[in-house]
Amino acid sequence: MKTRIDPDKPMIALTFDDGPSSIYTPAILDILKKHNSSATFFVLGTEAEQNPEILQRMVNEGNEIGNHSYSHLNLTLLSDAELTYQIETPQVIIKEITGQAPSILRSTYGTINDELMQKIPFPIIHWSIDTVDWQSRNADFIYNTIVENVKDGDIVLMHDIYESTLEAVRRVVPALIDKGYQLVTISEMADARGITLQPGNVYRNMYP
Repeated sequence: MKTRIDPDKPMIALTFDDGPSSIYTPAILDILKKHNSSATFFVLGTEAEQNPEILQRMVNEGNEIGNHSYSHLNLTLLSDAELTYQIETPQVIIKEITGQAPSILRSTYGTINDELMQKIPFPIIHWSIDTVDWQSRNADFIYNTIVENVKDGDIVLMHDIYESTLEAVRRVVPALIDKGYQLVTISEMADARGITLQPGNVYRNMYP
């Protein structure tokens, strides 16, 4: 069972994009569960459809699911109709699987502009630490990027679709806990910090 969050203690939100992966995501969930920790998974509609049992497990174990579009198109380049499809379809899919629709969204590629911010009806969650795990595919590099740079209130970007990221997470989670951090979801950190997430606003950290 997940331990209660102490709002007076340091905390970090680990976030994972582009999954769920049928291979790597369950192993990441195993690590989080073992350490009484949680994370936020910004899932694609296409992957959610194929892995309903993984989504249900995320929710059951206290993790948060965010919307990362249906099929990872650049949202700034879409017509209004295409944008609506990319955002609304995952909401329906995820709600059908888990009983609850996401309340937060991460734009694909981290691309954003004023026009898009006005059209997206959710708080937009970006990050303060980019592990560039998709590029390096190197567990040591990912681990060091996080552990050497992390501070209270950081939002860490990873992808749960690479073996190297899984290998980094095996070490990152216990290392961060040893440093005194609580590993929480985006919504848990916002609650603990007294932040009301507003639709159309972009959040990159939740520093105290």
